[in-house]
Amino acid sequence: MEKVTERAREAEPTLDPYDASLRFKIEMSRRRKEGKVLLKAQDTPWRQNRHGFGKTYSNSTNWPELAVPGWSISRPNYQHEQYKRGKHTHRGGGRLLFCLEGKGRTINNGINLDWEAGDLELLPVTRTENSHQHFNMEMGKPCGQLVLMFWPFMEATANETRQVTDAPAWKGEKKEELYRPDDFVPDQALLEGYPIQFSGPPTNLLDDILLRRNKWREYMSKARWIIKEKDQPLETNRNGIYRWYIHPSFQDVAMKQILFWTHEIPPASRSGKQKLQGGRVHFVLSGRGYTVINGKRYDWGPEDVILSPIIAGGVVMQHFNADPLKPAKLACAEPNWFDIIGVDMACGFEILEDCPEWKALQKNK
Repeated sequence: MEKVTERAREAEPTLDPYDASLRFKIEMSRRRKEGKVLLKAQDTPWRQNRHGFGKTYSNSTNWPELAVPGWSISRPNYQHEQYKRGKHTHRGGGRLLFCLEGKGRTINNGINLDWEAGDLELLPVTRTENSHQHFNMEMGKPCGQLVLMFWPFMEATANETRQVTDAPAWKGEKKEELYRPDDFVPDQALLEGYPIQFSGPPTNLLDDILLRRNKWREYMSKARWIIKEKDQPLETNRNGIYRWYIHPSFQDVAMKQILFWTHEIPPASRSGKQKLQGGRVHFVLSGRGYTVINGKRYDWGPEDVILSPIIAGGVVMQHFNADPLKPAKLACAEPNWFDIIGVDMACGFEILEDCPEWKALQKNK
């Protein structure tokens, strides 16, 4: 009988960890460079889900397709027959809610937060949870919000969302694993150490951090959770007409990790031209126009979303109002990296051209 010699099976080649890291970074750069910049409202369907009725422009399901991954962008709407949304809870917090129309109320951890068109609601990071429900306070009239979350900040705070009760219009299956368990807030979250107070400057660097903690807790006890449009003045700057809601210099707002402002562009006018790293979100509140990013034009209309890509060398960006009679208005948000990475980021922050309104203001001085 002929003896058959089996050949040892060759081991599958393994990718060197360093090479794997290089490939991952190259792939992420490609995704951001080739990702979607313009998210059209007409291509974003209204849907009913267990929490309410609305649109989702961006979340974990489409991040790989976008020029700016990590943002959760949605647009809930409260019709008269759907005057309230479901109730859910966020462990970690960190959400912005900009009121687009109507008047509403959020009951968060038993506290009433009332808002109306043009106001910004903050659900900041808390030690336990933000358990809340949103209501339309004007029956028979529409009410809606723009909701923004940035996942890298949320992940750092062990963020998790669980449903508490469903929206009245939801008729789908209740999946128990999606709902708040009794131990949603772990016991260690409630642990507190002994009180530490300082009568003078800290004598070591750990005490310096504890002093900062004490100051932050005092700050948060007085900070605003609702930023009223009427309390925020307009400013004309090199890039346009802004109304700031969250700015790095503000010392009275309950969330500072995301910057937020509105940007008005007069009829047939334009913004300044900026160079920046990217990562900014623009939601078109009203008007029609276009944005030029690194020489490419993106035409937009009401409730479209424009993303400024995060790419090597940054982006050169300018907005144009295409309507000769009506102003355009954008809601803008970006992570507040300024105190962490620096304003220049990895490309430099530059004004390349001033907007016409700033030029006129300087000329008339």
